[in-house]
Amino acid sequence: MENKRILDIKNGYNFRELGGYPTKDGRKIKWNKLIRSGELSELSHTDQRYLTEYGVKYDVDLRSDLERNNAADKTLPKTHFISNPVFNTGHDKTDEQYAKQYSNNSDLGINNMILSYQSMVTEDSAKIAFRRLFNILLKNDEDNSSVLFHCAQGKDRTGLSAAFILFALGVNEKDIKKDYLISKEQMKPYIQLKINEYAKYGMNNILKNNLTNLYSVDEKYFDAAMDKIKKEYGNINNFLHQFIGLSDKEINKLRDIYLTN
Repeated sequence: MENKRILDIKNGYNFRELGGYPTKDGRKIKWNKLIRSGELSELSHTDQRYLTEYGVKYDVDLRSDLERNNAADKTLPKTHFISNPVFNTGHDKTDEQYAKQYSNNSDLGINNMILSYQSMVTEDSAKIAFRRLFNILLKNDEDNSSVLFHCAQGKDRTGLSAAFILFALGVNEKDIKKDYLISKEQMKPYIQLKINEYAKYGMNNILKNNLTNLYSVDEKYFDAAMDKIKKEYGNINNFLHQFIGLSDKEINKLRDIYLTN
Protein backbone atom coordinates (compact mmCIF):
# COMPACT_ATOMS: atom_id res chain seq x y z
CA MET A 1 0.00 0.00 0.00
CA GLU A 2 1.02 3.59 -0.59
CA ASN A 3 2.47 5.31 2.46
CA LYS A 4 0.16 8.15 3.46
CA ARG A 5 -0.63 10.03 6.66
CA ILE A 6 -4.43 10.03 6.27
CA LEU A 7 -5.87 6.58 5.62
CA ASP A 8 -8.61 5.93 3.06
CA ILE A 9 -11.40 5.17 5.52
CA LYS A 10 -14.78 6.45 4.35
CA ASN A 11 -17.03 5.60 7.32
CA GLY A 12 -14.94 6.83 10.21
CA TYR A 13 -13.02 9.82 11.49
CA ASN A 14 -9.37 10.63 11.92
CA PHE A 15 -7.72 7.40 10.72
CA ARG A 16 -4.01 8.21 10.52
CA GLU A 17 -0.57 6.63 10.19
CA LEU A 18 2.32 7.43 12.52
CA GLY A 19 4.92 6.15 10.07
CA GLY A 20 7.62 8.35 8.58
CA TYR A 21 8.30 10.71 11.47
CA PRO A 22 12.04 11.25 12.03
CA THR A 23 13.66 10.61 15.40
CA LYS A 24 16.45 12.45 17.17
CA ASP A 25 18.92 9.62 16.47
CA GLY A 26 18.45 9.89 12.70
CA ARG A 27 16.02 7.01 12.20
CA LYS A 28 12.36 7.07 11.14
CA ILE A 29 9.19 5.36 12.31
CA LYS A 30 8.27 2.41 10.12
CA TRP A 31 5.13 2.65 8.04
CA ASN A 32 2.38 0.08 8.47
CA LYS A 33 2.99 -0.42 12.20
CA LEU A 34 1.09 2.27 14.12
CA ILE A 35 -2.42 3.58 13.38
CA ARG A 36 -4.40 6.12 15.42
CA SER A 37 -8.09 6.65 14.78
CA GLY A 38 -11.63 7.31 15.92
CA GLU A 39 -14.05 4.49 16.72
CA LEU A 40 -14.64 1.60 14.32
CA SER A 41 -18.40 1.32 14.82
CA GLU A 42 -19.43 2.73 11.43
CA LEU A 43 -16.92 0.98 9.20
CA SER A 44 -18.19 -0.25 5.85
CA HIS A 45 -17.21 -3.65 4.45
CA THR A 46 -14.75 -1.79 2.22
CA ASP A 47 -13.25 -0.06 5.27
CA GLN A 48 -12.97 -3.36 7.11
CA ARG A 49 -11.24 -4.96 4.15
CA TYR A 50 -8.88 -1.98 3.84
CA LEU A 51 -7.77 -2.29 7.49
CA THR A 52 -7.46 -6.07 7.24
CA GLU A 53 -5.25 -5.74 4.18
CA TYR A 54 -3.31 -3.03 6.00
CA GLY A 55 -2.29 -5.68 8.52
CA VAL A 56 -4.12 -4.55 11.65
CA LYS A 57 -3.32 -7.18 14.26
CA TYR A 58 -4.45 -5.36 17.41
CA ASP A 59 -7.47 -3.06 17.91
CA VAL A 60 -6.97 -1.24 21.22
CA ASP A 61 -10.17 0.56 22.29
CA LEU A 62 -9.49 3.39 24.75
CA ARG A 63 -13.17 4.22 25.28
CA SER A 64 -15.25 3.58 28.39
CA ASP A 65 -17.49 0.52 28.70
CA LEU A 66 -20.56 2.71 28.14
CA GLU A 67 -19.15 4.26 24.96
CA ARG A 68 -18.11 0.86 23.67
CA ASN A 69 -21.52 -0.72 24.40
CA ASN A 70 -23.31 2.15 22.65
CA ALA A 71 -21.11 1.97 19.53
CA ALA A 72 -19.17 -1.28 19.39
CA ASP A 73 -16.25 -1.60 16.99
CA LYS A 74 -16.84 -3.58 13.82
CA THR A 75 -14.72 -6.71 14.03
CA LEU A 76 -11.74 -7.28 11.78
CA PRO A 77 -10.59 -10.80 10.79
CA LYS A 78 -7.33 -11.91 12.38
CA THR A 79 -7.38 -8.89 14.70
CA HIS A 80 -7.19 -9.11 18.48
CA PHE A 81 -9.62 -6.71 20.18
CA ILE A 82 -8.51 -5.21 23.51
CA SER A 83 -10.81 -3.13 25.71
CA ASN A 84 -8.52 -0.60 27.41
CA PRO A 85 -10.49 2.36 28.87
CA VAL A 86 -8.47 5.42 29.85
CA PHE A 87 -11.48 6.50 31.92
CA ASN A 88 -14.50 4.36 32.72
CA THR A 89 -16.77 7.20 33.82
CA GLY A 90 -18.49 10.12 32.12
CA HIS A 91 -20.45 10.32 28.87
CA ASP A 92 -23.52 9.36 30.89
CA LYS A 93 -25.84 12.28 30.12
CA THR A 94 -28.33 12.63 27.30
CA ASP A 95 -27.61 14.94 24.37
CA GLU A 96 -30.34 17.26 25.64
CA GLN A 97 -28.67 17.47 29.07
CA TYR A 98 -25.32 18.21 27.44
CA ALA A 99 -26.92 20.88 25.25
CA LYS A 100 -28.33 22.61 28.30
CA GLN A 101 -25.05 22.29 30.22
CA TYR A 102 -22.99 23.87 27.44
CA SER A 103 -25.40 26.67 26.48
CA ASN A 104 -24.68 29.09 29.33
CA ASN A 105 -20.92 29.31 29.93
CA SER A 106 -18.67 29.97 26.93
CA ASP A 107 -15.55 28.81 28.80
CA LEU A 108 -16.97 25.47 29.92
CA GLY A 109 -15.84 23.47 26.89
CA ILE A 110 -12.23 24.64 27.02
CA ASN A 111 -12.03 24.29 30.79
CA ASN A 112 -13.40 20.75 30.74
CA MET A 113 -10.98 19.75 27.99
CA ILE A 114 -8.01 21.10 29.93
CA LEU A 115 -9.13 19.21 33.05
CA SER A 116 -9.51 16.05 30.99
CA TYR A 117 -5.98 16.34 29.60
CA GLN A 118 -4.55 16.93 33.06
CA SER A 119 -6.45 13.88 34.34
CA MET A 120 -4.91 11.73 31.63
CA VAL A 121 -1.45 12.29 33.10
CA THR A 122 -2.43 11.90 36.75
CA GLU A 123 -5.32 9.39 37.13
CA ASP A 124 -4.64 5.73 38.00
CA SER A 125 -7.03 4.48 35.30
CA ALA A 126 -5.04 6.37 32.66
CA LYS A 127 -1.76 5.02 34.04
CA ILE A 128 -3.08 1.45 33.76
CA ALA A 129 -4.43 2.01 30.24
CA PHE A 130 -1.24 3.57 28.88
CA ARG A 131 0.86 0.78 30.40
CA ARG A 132 -1.40 -1.84 28.82
CA LEU A 133 -1.15 -0.07 25.45
CA PHE A 134 2.64 -0.15 25.61
CA ASN A 135 2.54 -3.84 26.57
CA ILE A 136 0.66 -4.51 23.33
CA LEU A 137 3.09 -2.36 21.35
CA LEU A 138 5.96 -4.41 22.74
CA LYS A 139 4.33 -7.62 21.45
CA ASN A 140 3.84 -6.29 17.91
CA ASP A 141 7.24 -7.39 16.61
CA GLU A 142 6.24 -9.11 13.35
CA ASP A 143 6.55 -7.52 9.92
CA ASN A 144 3.37 -6.29 8.21
CA SER A 145 1.58 -6.14 11.56
CA SER A 146 -0.08 -2.95 12.83
CA VAL A 147 -1.43 -1.79 16.18
CA LEU A 148 -4.52 0.39 15.82
CA PHE A 149 -5.46 2.38 18.93
CA HIS A 150 -8.47 4.64 19.19
CA CYS A 151 -11.06 6.40 21.29
CA ALA A 152 -14.30 8.01 20.07
CA GLN A 153 -13.02 10.70 17.69
CA GLY A 154 -9.34 9.78 17.82
CA LYS A 155 -8.14 13.14 19.10
CA ASP A 156 -7.77 13.31 22.91
CA ARG A 157 -7.19 9.94 24.58
CA THR A 158 -5.78 8.79 21.25
CA GLY A 159 -3.91 12.06 20.80
CA LEU A 160 -2.01 11.77 24.06
CA SER A 161 -1.44 8.05 23.51
CA ALA A 162 0.15 8.88 20.16
CA ALA A 163 2.23 11.62 21.76
CA PHE A 164 3.58 9.27 24.43
CA ILE A 165 4.42 6.65 21.81
CA LEU A 166 6.22 9.22 19.67
CA PHE A 167 8.11 10.57 22.69
CA ALA A 168 9.19 7.03 23.61
CA LEU A 169 10.41 6.46 20.05
CA GLY A 170 12.49 9.65 20.15
CA VAL A 171 10.47 12.01 17.95
CA ASN A 172 10.95 15.69 18.82
CA GLU A 173 8.15 17.59 20.53
CA LYS A 174 7.59 19.96 17.60
CA ASP A 175 6.71 17.07 15.28
CA ILE A 176 4.62 15.42 18.01
CA LYS A 177 2.52 18.53 18.50
CA LYS A 178 2.19 18.91 14.72
CA ASP A 179 0.81 15.37 14.49
CA TYR A 180 -1.57 16.06 17.37
CA LEU A 181 -2.92 19.19 15.66
CA ILE A 182 -3.78 17.35 12.44
CA SER A 183 -7.00 16.45 14.27
CA LYS A 184 -8.12 20.08 14.08
CA GLU A 185 -8.71 19.80 10.33
CA GLN A 186 -9.83 16.18 10.49
CA MET A 187 -12.59 16.93 12.99
CA LYS A 188 -14.26 19.80 11.09
CA PRO A 189 -16.90 17.57 9.43
CA TYR A 190 -17.64 15.91 12.77
CA ILE A 191 -18.03 19.27 14.53
CA GLN A 192 -20.59 20.35 11.93
CA LEU A 193 -22.39 17.04 12.38
CA LYS A 194 -22.64 17.62 16.15
CA ILE A 195 -23.81 21.22 15.66
CA ASN A 196 -26.55 19.94 13.36
CA GLU A 197 -27.53 17.24 15.87
CA TYR A 198 -27.70 19.62 18.83
CA ALA A 199 -29.63 22.29 16.91
CA LYS A 200 -32.92 20.58 17.79
CA TYR A 201 -32.36 21.50 21.44
CA GLY A 202 -31.89 25.18 20.59
CA MET A 203 -28.62 26.50 19.26
CA ASN A 204 -26.86 29.66 20.42
CA ASN A 205 -23.32 30.93 19.91
CA ILE A 206 -22.21 29.71 23.34
CA LEU A 207 -23.29 26.13 22.62
CA LYS A 208 -21.81 26.26 19.11
CA ASN A 209 -18.50 27.54 20.48
CA ASN A 210 -18.43 24.91 23.22
CA LEU A 211 -19.17 22.11 20.74
CA THR A 212 -16.31 23.35 18.57
CA ASN A 213 -13.95 23.33 21.55
CA LEU A 214 -15.13 19.92 22.78
CA TYR A 215 -14.86 18.18 19.43
CA SER A 216 -11.61 19.72 18.22
CA VAL A 217 -8.05 19.93 19.53
CA ASP A 218 -6.04 22.91 20.66
CA GLU A 219 -2.46 23.65 21.64
CA LYS A 220 -3.83 24.71 25.03
CA TYR A 221 -5.05 21.18 25.69
CA PHE A 222 -1.76 19.57 24.68
CA ASP A 223 0.24 22.14 26.65
CA ALA A 224 -1.94 21.59 29.75
CA ALA A 225 -0.90 17.92 29.77
CA MET A 226 2.76 18.69 29.08
CA ASP A 227 2.87 21.40 31.76
CA LYS A 228 1.35 18.99 34.27
CA ILE A 229 3.91 16.33 33.34
CA LYS A 230 6.78 18.78 33.81
CA LYS A 231 5.37 19.94 37.14
CA GLU A 232 4.86 16.41 38.48
CA TYR A 233 7.79 14.57 36.87
CA GLY A 234 10.26 17.19 35.65
CA ASN A 235 10.30 15.98 32.04
CA ILE A 236 8.63 13.57 29.65
CA ASN A 237 11.34 10.94 30.04
CA ASN A 238 10.71 10.71 33.78
CA PHE A 239 6.96 10.51 33.07
CA LEU A 240 7.43 7.59 30.68
CA HIS A 241 9.48 5.75 33.29
CA GLN A 242 7.62 6.66 36.47
CA PHE A 243 3.97 7.09 35.43
CA ILE A 244 3.72 4.62 32.55
CA GLY A 245 6.42 2.37 33.98
CA LEU A 246 8.61 1.89 30.93
CA SER A 247 12.16 0.67 31.48
CA ASP A 248 15.14 1.68 29.35
CA LYS A 249 15.20 -1.89 28.02
CA GLU A 250 11.56 -1.64 26.94
CA ILE A 251 12.11 1.72 25.26
CA ASN A 252 15.05 0.27 23.35
CA LYS A 253 12.91 -2.70 22.32
CA LEU A 254 10.15 -0.35 21.11
CA ARG A 255 12.69 1.49 19.00
CA ASP A 256 13.99 -1.79 17.56
CA ILE A 257 10.43 -2.78 16.60
CA TYR A 258 9.15 0.54 15.23
CA LEU A 259 12.17 2.39 13.86
CA THR A 260 14.15 1.93 10.68
CA ASN A 261 17.27 3.47 9.21
